[in-house]
Amino acid sequence: MSKLGENLQREWDNEPKGVELWDALKLFDTDPDAGIVTLTELADGGSALAMMYLGCKLLNNAVLSQKDESLQWLKAAVENGSVEAGLQLAAYYLSVKQGQLAVEVYEKLAEAGSAPAMYRLGQLYYFWGLVERDVAKSVAYLEKAKAAGHIPAMGSLARIYLNEDFGIKGRVAAHWNCLTKIPAAIWYLTRYPESDRLRGLTLPSDTKGKG
Repeated sequence: MSKLGENLQREWDNEPKGVELWDALKLFDTDPDAGIVTLTELADGGSALAMMYLGCKLLNNAVLSQKDESLQWLKAAVENGSVEAGLQLAAYYLSVKQGQLAVEVYEKLAEAGSAPAMYRLGQLYYFWGLVERDVAKSVAYLEKAKAAGHIPAMGSLARIYLNEDFGIKGRVAAHWNCLTKIPAAIWYLTRYPESDRLRGLTLPSDTKGKG
């Protein structure tokens, strides 16, 4: 298995059916139909991570009639504690421009401490035009994401501090964020590009991306 982001690695570490789930994912690569059956059995048995993967596999490979089923599996995974499922579900909502639904999911994840969710909320409330712009909320979420170690949040904050009327303090903060972002970004991009500290850097086009 290639290196995973910190949250997804935690979910794997806490997955009691990890061996069976890994076998199911490998089976899906060679026999998708059989893989779906095995993933469904694990999901029915209560594996939140299996629910997440099942939802994503169905969403990325489904005919239109299966889309509701795939979303229901992602929602079930969220209800069973999977942060990863929430990030994937919200990424799907963004891809179909349902900004308010994405906000609702990200807010729950942010309350649970997810820095990528905090970053996405900061982006949504200022840059993307999918919900009403709210500078104060955007800055608040981006500051929380930055405090949690999220690197792209620093760049977004710099842009807002320069674009809006934050005075001299804002300009100083903008330049400081830009300067301190560069070495951290280089380190993670070269050594750990899948880190959650970088996650959400680009707008996802589907749930194959880094929600």
